[in-house]
Amino acid sequence: MKQSVFVLLVMFGVCAGVAQDANAQMGGTWADRGYVNIGFGVESGSSSITDTRNLVIYEEAATITSNTTWTSGSLVDAGFGVRVWRNLTVGIAYHQEENDTDSEVTGSIPSPIIFNRPRELNQEVVLERKEKAAHLVIGWAVPLGAKIDVLLFGGPSFFRLEQDAVADVEIGERTAPFTEVVADIDIETRKKSLTGFNVGADVTYILWSNDDVRVGAGGFIRFTQASGSVLLLETEQSTDVGGVQFGFGARIRF
Repeated sequence: MKQSVFVLLVMFGVCAGVAQDANAQMGGTWADRGYVNIGFGVESGSSSITDTRNLVIYEEAATITSNTTWTSGSLVDAGFGVRVWRNLTVGIAYHQEENDTDSEVTGSIPSPIIFNRPRELNQEVVLERKEKAAHLVIGWAVPLGAKIDVLLFGGPSFFRLEQDAVADVEIGERTAPFTEVVADIDIETRKKSLTGFNVGADVTYILWSNDDVRVGAGGFIRFTQASGSVLLLETEQSTDVGGVQFGFGARIRF
């Protein structure tokens, strides 16, 4: 993740330098009053969370561990903004990303008939994770000719995380010789509100226009992130939402 952030910041710096040079050479006045963006994309990032419960079964020590790694997922994205002064814009954006993953539930479970002969618990469950985020977007629009403009932006982000977690594991037994562990896994959806930030760039190419509106296509790169914690088996475990996001879609200028 640190490498992705570094690459994004370098790209943002390059875009800012190019945009500043173009702005100086062309006079750089953005004539539109505002924008509407609609698109789809991918969020690249990962977050791993692990928690262990220690308990006593058949008068012996036992452990149960839940381990989950969340990776990339698809997202939908929309944004709206208006020009407030020269090329300065203020707007809002929204993205929703979701994915699912196989979570491992492992452990060491004592035998009901043989002392000091623990059995392995190894079971997988599918967990879902959904993040919704509203972004306050403060941007600077830079026209690069008659049909291309670049919007450099940043601001605070407000996330709503809905994440499945292994909340409880009930151990049972089959018939003799009791070599196999039976586990009834209880899954609950944890919900958290988190505050973070966003920074990125959006490029638009105009395909059609009249006196009132311009319509085009474009793409964006954005890094957004917030950190918090989620209750698992026993304790609150830290997790990150957001990541490096890439996307494409329709662009409207008015």
